[in-house]
Amino acid sequence: MEEFEAYIEMLSGSSQKYVYNEKLGKLVVHRKSALPLPEGFNYGFIKGTLSADGDPLDVFVMSSRSLALGSTVKVRPIGLLYVKDEMGQDNKIIAVDSSDKSMKGISELSMLGKEKLSSLSYMLEHNKDGLEGRWTKVDSAGDSKAAVSEILTSIKNYERSRNRNRA
Repeated sequence: MEEFEAYIEMLSGSSQKYVYNEKLGKLVVHRKSALPLPEGFNYGFIKGTLSADGDPLDVFVMSSRSLALGSTVKVRPIGLLYVKDEMGQDNKIIAVDSSDKSMKGISELSMLGKEKLSSLSYMLEHNKDGLEGRWTKVDSAGDSKAAVSEILTSIKNYERSRNRNRA
């Protein structure tokens, strides 16, 4: 199964959201989420990608290990959430920490169980509560193949963008 590098911007159980500022080369405080991330889920982006919303492709990384804010971790994609927000399509990759032995047997989103996926979807749909004009809706989910396809498309978008900027 393919692996990718994820950069961690928000830790499991936290409601403090950071974003990586490329110009500054560091994490900066973004906002406090209305709900914390569900236990076991960390949030960040897949390095070297550009998604449909113009940002790096978002990823939720499942791990039983404590990950550090700003760390990079190898991940295996297991699924994709088709998500829309006030800006348009904003899909999210669901992945597992490749080096976490407890995640070794998880290869598909369907193996997580409905409770874990429901808690993540609920958090996504309510993390902007209280922010006027802001919303998020989870439409459906895709399998690991859909996730890998989304990542590869986002890698191509990133490479095209870099080549345009060089010209």
